[in-house]
Amino acid sequence: MRQMAWVLAMMLCMALAVMPTTASDYTLQVFGNANMDDTIDEDDIEYARGIIEGTNEVTELGDADYDGDVDEDDIAQIELIMRGEEKELTLIDMAGRIVTIPRPIERVVSASLPDTRIIVALDGCDRLKGSEIAETGSSLSDWTSGFNIGEMQYACGGAIKDVVDVGWSGTNAETIAMLKPDVIFASSGTEADALQDKIGVSALVSRPSRTENMTLMDQHSQHIRFAGIVLGRDAEAEELISFMEEKLALVTDISSQIDDSKKPRVYFAARTSIEPDVTKTTGYYDAIELAGGINVAKECATSTSEFEVSKEQIVVWDPDIILLKCTNLSSETQYTREMVLSDPLFQKGGVNAVQNGAVYYCMATSRGYSIQRLIPETMYLAKIFHPEEFADLDLETEGNEIMKKFFHEDDLYSWLADNKGYIRDLIADPPVAKNW
Repeated sequence: MRQMAWVLAMMLCMALAVMPTTASDYTLQVFGNANMDDTIDEDDIEYARGIIEGTNEVTELGDADYDGDVDEDDIAQIELIMRGEEKELTLIDMAGRIVTIPRPIERVVSASLPDTRIIVALDGCDRLKGSEIAETGSSLSDWTSGFNIGEMQYACGGAIKDVVDVGWSGTNAETIAMLKPDVIFASSGTEADALQDKIGVSALVSRPSRTENMTLMDQHSQHIRFAGIVLGRDAEAEELISFMEEKLALVTDISSQIDDSKKPRVYFAARTSIEPDVTKTTGYYDAIELAGGINVAKECATSTSEFEVSKEQIVVWDPDIILLKCTNLSSETQYTREMVLSDPLFQKGGVNAVQNGAVYYCMATSRGYSIQRLIPETMYLAKIFHPEEFADLDLETEGNEIMKKFFHEDDLYSWLADNKGYIRDLIADPPVAKNW
């Protein structure tokens, strides 16, 4: 019966499913990358010389000084870029906009909290003068009170609190102008254009939009790599990406070897306020698959966006585990584990997760799927999904090391575990056997 229900669910979803396209190789979008690969080096000088001599095809990025011609001046600019001595750099940002930025970058404003995280991670505390913190006009107007901020309030030894709030998505343009930034990080091309026009300072988008064929790790890696280029922290960016991959491999080296038949089928409730309760989900919360689970909503997802399903559909899916995004357990609007377990439709439908009490809270989004939380959360879920396989994984130690890498402060995951409560509960009393 359960197998037939699963087949029916898949049939319902197949009409909506979109097949992903093949991911393309990474190309460094900096003018001077004449051969269009992933770096600027001697090969670009050779390729640019070939363009000048007519033996190589002209490429968009071969015009290193962005003056409309490929000539000896471009070879000189490539050499300056290689030595880190360029006076300015022209690049194509993640919104496809061509932007020229000055060198060096000494004062930065971030109108996007995800960018702020990466700037801080790349040791940009001293250069970060302004940042988006919370929605303009809300009570969450400082680093200590915003639920989307959490552990960031302690970043840079607490010096993050001296960073000026420039408004949600950089709405306070006058404040940004007063901070005299060399460059502004924006969340969208439209926002970047508006800020650039108002303030007269180069504004760019460093965070790529996620597509169906892009993992969160792909997105974060591209984001970090591009921000590193802008800040002149290329080497630090590559080292951070390698660190992330090594930490994630502590889970995936094991979870990738688990047969699908031994993985739990998981339903993720992405927006768990009283309304719309548990009916909003996504097929693209990577922590589930990375931890060795199967996201039951994946086959119904037509994009990486969240979408609504009915409770009846959840019954048909019959997940082994239900995850609830938890922003604040003490909030009156938080949809709770007890509400799921006592739901008459789930009880009558015999939902496996409800029958076995396999309903858990998770962090999920925090103004984007923040990378410093994604990796520890993958570890957290791995200990729920496969407690025996991950019994030796020290969640608190690993979490603290990851948080320190991003925010340069000790014991931030311990703080987060205590702040969330349910994380501390799992650390103190981890599952020893599957309950699904």
